[in-house]
Amino acid sequence: MQSVFRKCAATLALLGAVNCATARAETMNVTLLGTGTPILNINRFGISVLVEAGKQKLLFDAGRGVAMRLHQQQVPLRDISAVFISLLNSDHITGLPDLYATAPLPTDDGRLRKPLTLFGPEGIDNVARGIELMFKDQNRMRMLEGEVVEPATHITAAQVQEGSVYEKDGVKVTAFLIEHGHVKPDFGYRVEYGGHAVVITDDTTYSENLVAHAKHADLMVQSVAIGSRALERAAPDYVNHFYGYLASPENAGRILSEARPKLAVFAHISLYSRPDIARATTDELRERIRAAYNGDFVIGEDLMAFKINDHGVSQVPYSPDVRHKEPG
Repeated sequence: MQSVFRKCAATLALLGAVNCATARAETMNVTLLGTGTPILNINRFGISVLVEAGKQKLLFDAGRGVAMRLHQQQVPLRDISAVFISLLNSDHITGLPDLYATAPLPTDDGRLRKPLTLFGPEGIDNVARGIELMFKDQNRMRMLEGEVVEPATHITAAQVQEGSVYEKDGVKVTAFLIEHGHVKPDFGYRVEYGGHAVVITDDTTYSENLVAHAKHADLMVQSVAIGSRALERAAPDYVNHFYGYLASPENAGRILSEARPKLAVFAHISLYSRPDIARATTDELRERIRAAYNGDFVIGEDLMAFKINDHGVSQVPYSPDVRHKEPG
């Protein structure tokens, strides 16, 4: 009888280990590599979000400093499975040349030996071919020295349409149109894995299509723009111009109120100012969003990270010592 009990206990322990391994395998990790905009801000690098799911490491936008942030997170550049660009504004792509040129180099992290995989809206092929042309002569010289391999000098670019754009190892990425004024198309992305979903929307204001695709996501990465109350009073035309295609705190609250994610985090944070009027503070941004939305949200900072699995959504402790103090 004791032998039977021991066998049962061993079986249960094995099943528990399998279940734990499955839970770990189906965890999505999301890191805000950069939360900024084209406005120069040493505290916020260019917009970029890393989603790690299963064997996939997916990069959403590649703003200023993305290669450095990946290095800080100890993610080898060669391990990026694919890059997804939401729109072709400069702050979403300025980090691409660095990523492309650095990933194939022989470093301690190893090196990329195949083409960089890139997805984006109409015009993404121009971006890819332009970067290849920019580095054509340096690639030639590095290949002569044996520093890079020829396949890694290419970029495989695919134009995104609405719908499923990427499926691999149980990870699915769906593109959907969002609203950015005259800039069209502009895409948000929904990443699904293990029964969970992360929605990433960069430059956008409210739209029904955005809400429909963001419904009940585990984590929603949402952009926001803010001029302080003082700036709104002094220069309403200036501020309202940006609010026409970027979500104000009030519009961001409306988006979240209708989408109802388990947790929202704000990135791509546009902080408008004038020489005589300072940027809005983080406290003002938080208070104005809270007045419009009663759910859980976080004001994002560079290198914040989150875990999503069957246990819920949790924020991972991070060290902000690589940043300076936010003005205001």
